[in-house]
Amino acid sequence: MSLQRGLDILAQRIEQVPECLRQTLAPSLPTPVFAGAAREVITTGIGSSEAAAKYLQAQLNRIPQQHAEFLPTCAFYGELPAASARKHLVVFTQGLSPNAQIVLARRSQFAGLTLVTSSTLEGQRQAGKTDRAQLLQDLEAEGASIVTHPMEDEFEILPRIIGPACALLAAWKVAASVAEAQSTVAQARISDMLDAVWAVDLPDTELLERCAHELLTGVDFYFSDCSSLYAQNLAAKVLETVFCAPPRIRDLLDYSHGPFQAERAQPGHRWIFTSEQPAALDLVARLRPLLERVNPPVIIQSPVPEPYAIFYYERFLNAVVLRAAKLAGYNLIDWPGKLEDGEGYALQQPYAREL
Repeated sequence: MSLQRGLDILAQRIEQVPECLRQTLAPSLPTPVFAGAAREVITTGIGSSEAAAKYLQAQLNRIPQQHAEFLPTCAFYGELPAASARKHLVVFTQGLSPNAQIVLARRSQFAGLTLVTSSTLEGQRQAGKTDRAQLLQDLEAEGASIVTHPMEDEFEILPRIIGPACALLAAWKVAASVAEAQSTVAQARISDMLDAVWAVDLPDTELLERCAHELLTGVDFYFSDCSSLYAQNLAAKVLETVFCAPPRIRDLLDYSHGPFQAERAQPGHRWIFTSEQPAALDLVARLRPLLERVNPPVIIQSPVPEPYAIFYYERFLNAVVLRAAKLAGYNLIDWPGKLEDGEGYALQQPYAREL
């Protein structure tokens, strides 16, 4: 019973994504979103939140005089460099996970904090998570900027579908606000891009079924643009729905630097993610003879350019993992290893030297 229910919930979440993105786009951001118009920013996130943190990093680094870097969660477990004191910290965490609280425990070492989350004070209280509600209350009292997005309670099944997509859009909103883009123009632009993502038909059922089978046997993801910088959630989505090794995220030009030679010895599958941008299409065309030398790759072409193409890639992969999850047959509610990961997942305090 729970096996089918898990698949039903997965399908429902996929259907909800467009509306949840609209909900994410609608509200205004807190002002200011960064303390003191910070020019140096640290972004971080773990699990499916890593992609949104790196998406924000990539977008901020396109803004003149703005510098952003990503730090992994483990960097916050130990001592941070003194230079952190002049930098603004942006933390992405859908549910205020214990590991994200390791990062938040270091917040006093930064010039300011922006939290991007699905967690709300009321929602955490209703869920009986009083410690997380208190944390949110403390952050608000300290003047942290809190950006919320759907959905708060997405934890009945292991894969996160709505939260990571909405976190990407929230990251885009934060970057647009820092760039001081005219809000109406910028919002119209992203709205048009999202509309275009869902206006086109997905590939036919035969290709989607082929892709589902390839996921189960192993596949690498190649990108002809900068989307490889923040495509981690595509791999996480595979890991959490079919419980196999996640696809490697690669730059397309990397194919001839080892992967091709390895595939000549042991043939594998590769998917090429590209967009409508002329340079991206030209690169795929030039490399196509090489890409087909072992076996034909799957070409996934977004109708919108980078940095918006990631939303089409998310949509495409959602359709594939739903099919792959049915083939794999794992229980997404009582998933393998559930409640057995406490030593890592439940860790929520930074390292403290014993005296």
